[in-house]
Amino acid sequence: MIATFLDPYELKARIAPGLILALPVLADVVYATPVLTSWPLFAASSVCTLALLYGLSIVVRALGKAVEPRLWHEWGGPPSTRLMRYRDTTFGTDLKRSIQKALVKKFSTRLLTPEEESTKPEIADSLIIDAFRQVRQYLRQHDPRGLWFMHDIEYGFCRNLLGCRILWVLFSVSGAIFAAAHAVKTGTDPVNPASTIATLSLVCAAYVGWVILPDATKRTADAYAESAWMAFLRTAVEEKLAGGESGSG
Repeated sequence: MIATFLDPYELKARIAPGLILALPVLADVVYATPVLTSWPLFAASSVCTLALLYGLSIVVRALGKAVEPRLWHEWGGPPSTRLMRYRDTTFGTDLKRSIQKALVKKFSTRLLTPEEESTKPEIADSLIIDAFRQVRQYLRQHDPRGLWFMHDIEYGFCRNLLGCRILWVLFSVSGAIFAAAHAVKTGTDPVNPASTIATLSLVCAAYVGWVILPDATKRTADAYAESAWMAFLRTAVEEKLAGGESGSG
């Protein structure tokens, strides 16, 4: 579990959204629980918190992956596929052909021509999807911490949090209700740090979840796809030049 927590992707794309979701619950626990004066009790609570975050990270990933097909449908396909279609203008024709040559060189993978793509768009997309799977594996070996990886983390964070936005609202509402009910039961002020945190979390969930995240998720997905294709082309060219220099020597 510790190794998982220390992985950059796990931390930023899965643990961080889980922590955002759990914040109202953790605030309630701190507010409602007496001060932990015993080291064994403190250690046990810390382990439980880590277990909670780890469990939430699994839920976060599942919900994020579940929302992805709908997003791709709204966007006209996976960004990595859309960018390599000839009818898409993000990449120029010459750049696409350079990437295709690198695909043939590295994987013996040939994509369709513009004429073939226009008559067989589904087959063209399928070939691009398979090619990008190979590109991802290639980048993990040859450029594991490149810009594409940073963009992948950003996309994972936005996608997973978007997929969890309803759960985020439910946690926030539950946290606010519990904090207020506990305050009434103990004769304290319902407006307390825990209820305030839960209320702010609810506002953020509504605004960020429905106003910010839809556009942010698409932007980060496009940035990831673009940087991955460009990183593959750059790395393949550099590898070719290094091989040529070694061979000429």
